Amino acid sequence: MHAWGSPVWPVRDCLMYRFTLLLLITGCVHVHLNGQTQYAPDHDSSYYASYREKLTARLYLSRKYTALLLYPPYDRTSTLKYRPNTSLNLGLGASFRSLTLNIGFGLNSFNPHLEKGKTRYFDLQSHVYTRTWNLDLLGEFYRGYYLAPKGLGAGDGRSYYLRPDLGLQLTGIAAYRALQPKKFSYQAGLLQNEWQKKSAGSLLAGGDLYYGALQGDSSVIPLLTDPAAAGLHIRKVHFFELGGGLGYGYCLVFKKHYYLLGSATVDLALHIARESDGISANDRAGLSVNYIFHAGAGWNGPDWDLGLLWVNDDIRIRSGTSHYDYLVRTGNYRLFYATRLKLSGRQKKILAPVNGLLDMTLK
Repeated sequence: MHAWGSPVWPVRDCLMYRFTLLLLITGCVHVHLNGQTQYAPDHDSSYYASYREKLTARLYLSRKYTALLLYPPYDRTSTLKYRPNTSLNLGLGASFRSLTLNIGFGLNSFNPHLEKGKTRYFDLQSHVYTRTWNLDLLGEFYRGYYLAPKGLGAGDGRSYYLRPDLGLQLTGIAAYRALQPKKFSYQAGLLQNEWQKKSAGSLLAGGDLYYGALQGDSSVIPLLTDPAAAGLHIRKVHFFELGGGLGYGYCLVFKKHYYLLGSATVDLALHIARESDGISANDRAGLSVNYIFHAGAGWNGPDWDLGLLWVNDDIRIRSGTSHYDYLVRTGNYRLFYATRLKLSGRQKKILAPVNGLLDMTLK
């Protein structure tokens, strides 16, 4: 599991916060149902090598984001793009089997420009990669956005339209199973504790569950961009989504060490959305399409791994009052160097309980 630290924003919604922590705890510990550890080969070693019994240590640079896109009903090209002003993080991390801990710190010298305002956020993105399962657990709590491009929605037409009052919270889980795990490894490109030596791919099947809320002190639609819709004074949006889908992942390997990894899933979700002006509310139920993307590229071998990775979730909400479509886009970029360390007998003894708790149910 990946647990990536971020600047903390005081969370007002206690129920959502507790639900997020429950999801993360579920992702951290998988209950051992089999009663015994199985050591039988579970993959084709001619396609990829596994180093899950070693400790994978990494150094990385990353940037996380949770953006909000609004699509007008009359012109889908006139998208309103609310973006957070997040920082570039330097981090250290380690993985053993499917347990991963990463700790990142913001780099002040690379902090975003103040003209884009200030974003306070508590970001609990967690990504679990086992032999057959890929899980994305999200706990996003953001406050403070700016509208892109520069000048859009602003009175002077030259500065950024700032919304320090605009908050977005999202909790949820997406789980997809690789149907051909013996030759294709998610962990090789995204967790760095395996090495994909030959090209291979796999069909993916699974689903997702999300709950989120958007709120501001005034209309989320700027007056200068759409006076009619802004006149509806929509300042709160709540949504719930449940769906299932299919996808495909593939890792292209050349010269045995260089790789390009990509996967995409398409999910058809049943959603319920509520728009409110603070006095009255309007609900809408229907179907929406969500997308999840994972990508990685770099050099991998038996001892170390150098590369880039990108994770992105797109969650779409259809409204009933303003007729705008809302899209929550959350994810992160990362540049990393990872090395694999052989454990001593004493270290293996200390980590022995992990073998019994992790990678059993979802292996």
